[in-house]
Amino acid sequence: MNTQKSQASNSPQSSPRWEISAPVPEDYVSAVGYSRLIAQLLYNRNVKAEQVPSYVDPEKFTTQSPFVLPGVSDAVNRIYKAIRSGEIIGVYGDFDVDGVTSTAVLMEAITIMGGRTIAHIPDRFTDSHGLKASGVKSLKERGASLVITCDCGISDLAEAEKSVALGIDLLITDHHVPLSTLPSAVAVVNAKRKDSTYAFREFAGVGIAYKLMQALFHGDSRAPLIEPLLELVALGTVADMVSLTGENRQFVQKGLTFLNETKRPGVQALIRMSGLTLGAITSGDISWALGPRINAAGRLDHANTSLQLLMTESEEEAATLAAELDATNMERQRLTTEVYDNVKEHLLEQTDSPIFVAADEDYPEGVIGLVAGKVSKEYYRPTVIITIFDDLSRGSSRSIPEFDMVSALDQCADLLVSFGGHPLAAGFSLKKEDIPEFRARLTTIAHERLAGVNLSPRLRVDAEVSLKDLSEETFQKMKVLEPFGQHNPQPCFVSRGVEVLECRSFRNHERWMNLKLLQDGAQWEAVDFRTLRCPEEVPTLIDVAYTLRMHRWNGNEVLQAYVQDMAPSTV
Repeated sequence: MNTQKSQASNSPQSSPRWEISAPVPEDYVSAVGYSRLIAQLLYNRNVKAEQVPSYVDPEKFTTQSPFVLPGVSDAVNRIYKAIRSGEIIGVYGDFDVDGVTSTAVLMEAITIMGGRTIAHIPDRFTDSHGLKASGVKSLKERGASLVITCDCGISDLAEAEKSVALGIDLLITDHHVPLSTLPSAVAVVNAKRKDSTYAFREFAGVGIAYKLMQALFHGDSRAPLIEPLLELVALGTVADMVSLTGENRQFVQKGLTFLNETKRPGVQALIRMSGLTLGAITSGDISWALGPRINAAGRLDHANTSLQLLMTESEEEAATLAAELDATNMERQRLTTEVYDNVKEHLLEQTDSPIFVAADEDYPEGVIGLVAGKVSKEYYRPTVIITIFDDLSRGSSRSIPEFDMVSALDQCADLLVSFGGHPLAAGFSLKKEDIPEFRARLTTIAHERLAGVNLSPRLRVDAEVSLKDLSEETFQKMKVLEPFGQHNPQPCFVSRGVEVLECRSFRNHERWMNLKLLQDGAQWEAVDFRTLRCPEEVPTLIDVAYTLRMHRWNGNEVLQAYVQDMAPSTV
């Protein structure tokens, strides 16, 4: 993204720096055939002019053959053999949305091909993340001779060896960053392998699982039957917060079409329970409503509930499971807020540190990743939250683009029992007595890597506009950029010299606000859930950064400004 900076601060709790995009070049506007504002949004997302048609229309997007992915041919041959010989195929998943949807994709696709499948989803609290030989043993005892992992296994070298020693044929499918050595297996399917020549590398685990199934169905008359599984791919891809660019974007574009026409009783029930409307589901609805509910079971209980919801054919069971997930999610929200408030108190002692590390026996393991994400976003710091146990403590981390968390954990590998993940999100386990040394070493690494980096939050702004420049028509035209998510954020605008006509708190939250804004005769409704100001703290004339949303209430629709930040006007 081409940017020019305005606003800066060295305080970790300061308002974001606004990074306002440079104007779109004239030749780009002419080449893409859209209005200047839409062209600006496309340009800011690094979409080349010649890529615009395939960016907008997923049917024009071309992909490589799944057989280019390393390990796919060997994996397909082994799955074919298992199907032909009537073997039971075990699918070893993970307990988040990505892992659960990956499991469902593999099980349903292999079943369409005539295969027999069983599933194992590990328990967060007894098994933690990753492949465990004990889970593979359980699948073997239930009759499996072939086990396929999804969304896990790439860094579990010892557990993979133990699994193979059980007499099981193991296939690893994963999207996490591989170690220097690959696990023992019949095949390891991962786009991030060093020997991979596949052009796109940023799949979620469910994307890798689907690519493997594309290869399995290649040339088969039943191949069209797996396309509806893209609704599961969309759920897992968006919820796992991988980049919504390239092939992921196509997956989600197509997947949303199937999701909005879903025949799955469980997904229909979850949509109703979430207060959403079938036919109008967006990627944002997955992020803020559907994904958290599917995730909730694995965070506080067992993810088998979520897998059962996705795969059930019973409407009655679906309604029961959706209600259960909704209740679990409400408890997850309560615990997240409680831990977040506690962690922020601890971090008051670390305001000068380039990395935040908090550890406590009372942090529920299921929410520490969410809390780390909230803290990292608010303070623009790599953040590590650890749940302390007497035997093996477990941690979750979220980071910023300037700090690769996985490589930092690798520098602490001698202190860790296990670790893995992405540069921006990783998990690990370690002994209780090693936490002080781990904290000290991680802090040293952060000081070295982040020296000279401005660690105040950043807000990327697409364009400066007047309120009168935006309308419902503009909002509808911006939909060509959907689905929004990682690396394709909702468009953000800045308007300067805006008068605040009215400002009042929500009844149930004094630091959430409804506002009425006026600029050059254009009056807008706005809501502010971000800045956490009280009405008396809001100037009468502001520069405001915001996204747009359509607010639906009692059958009416009103376009609102969704405030991201504000400051006293400089105009």
